[in-house]
Amino acid sequence: IAGQIGWLALTVQSNAANWGFNLLTKWPRADYVVVDEMELRLACGDQDGILGRLLIDQRDRMGARVFAVTMGHRGCLVLDDDGFYEVPALVSGVVDRMGAGDAFLAWSATLVCIGAPGEVVGLIGSIAGGLEAGMVGNRPVTLEMMTQWLNQNFAAN
Repeated sequence: IAGQIGWLALTVQSNAANWGFNLLTKWPRADYVVVDEMELRLACGDQDGILGRLLIDQRDRMGARVFAVTMGHRGCLVLDDDGFYEVPALVSGVVDRMGAGDAFLAWSATLVCIGAPGEVVGLIGSIAGGLEAGMVGNRPVTLEMMTQWLNQNFAAN
């Protein structure tokens, strides 16, 4: 993307097939990271620590400009150079969580690359992840789906 050669957006996923073997710590650096809360806690070896502190530690370790942690029905927490942004889960009706993190990453990575603020990154990522979780299987969240959701929920009356 425009002048960003070598720019890296990253997610790691832990599931039943690789539990504990696909950790964030495998990666020395990234410009943007999206993980769920358990994946962050696994990488830090910390089940009970303050989430914000763990987020800061990993962001600093990797040199990431933006780091997002998804928290399912509790929304997401985004850290950028200006601080923390907590975005609630905005889409209800979870059917299948598969692919929700991928949708979050896909829709938010370009925003990070072009310098969008953390609250915008979290908002768009949260909507995309929620829309994906509302579908069975891992199917793309389209521009039409995003536009329709935004118009229904944020359009001026």
